[in-house]
Amino acid sequence: MLTQEMLGQIETLREQKVTYEKISESFGTSANEAYYNYNFYALPFAKAFDLIVKELKLYEMAVYRKDCQELLCRILSRLKKYTKFKNVRLLAPIVVYTVFRSKGMTIKTYDFCRVSGISIGDFKEGLFIVNPVYFEYVKPDREKFVSQLIAKMITKFNLDSTFWDTTKKIIRTFLPLFKNTKDNIAAGLIITLSFVLLDYELPLLSDVFEALGTDITRAHYHLRNRIFLPNQLGGFKGFAKSREKLKQFLLTKI
Repeated sequence: MLTQEMLGQIETLREQKVTYEKISESFGTSANEAYYNYNFYALPFAKAFDLIVKELKLYEMAVYRKDCQELLCRILSRLKKYTKFKNVRLLAPIVVYTVFRSKGMTIKTYDFCRVSGISIGDFKEGLFIVNPVYFEYVKPDREKFVSQLIAKMITKFNLDSTFWDTTKKIIRTFLPLFKNTKDNIAAGLIITLSFVLLDYELPLLSDVFEALGTDITRAHYHLRNRIFLPNQLGGFKGFAKSREKLKQFLLTKI
């Protein structure tokens, strides 16, 4: 069975111009099998991974190459022979997306698919295969992931230490309310509540949400349905009309 170690070593050895015969000796396989594993698994994965890192300028994510290789091998071992996603050229980008997203990547799905050369339809279909396998052996630490996204936004928009301290307090209280939201949206909501509590200028929030790969209208929806209505604050009518009411509510919780 192909493993992460084999995938990585075959890729490295071929880059060093090692023959398939020599590679086969290292793994106790035939030269034909070494050739097959390189051309149908190792090489397509390497091309997909390197392209995504380069084109999206995600150089800091290159350290997760082995994580992606491991997930790829786990999924391939479960797929039947003629399954569409047995094709590594199609599967690898979705594997990379899943791992990178769990590590704090904030690229929009459309942009990721465009660079990867896969359709939105195949991407969404593939996630139903990839995600369950990934979360079987990686228990997501949601607070950690959301905090990482917030930290990136604090650095990107030059927010101060007071803001960071405030978001940490808000996370503990309010993140459970946003449990069914995506991590990037949850991060945006925590940042929104911090802006309100600290009386920061709100127009910047649109840029923050865009940097997180979403838009600020998501905040309106969740503030109305997760905070205003359950706590009988009335309906959320936008930041201009509802900001002070939201701030007073936050002051009773933080």
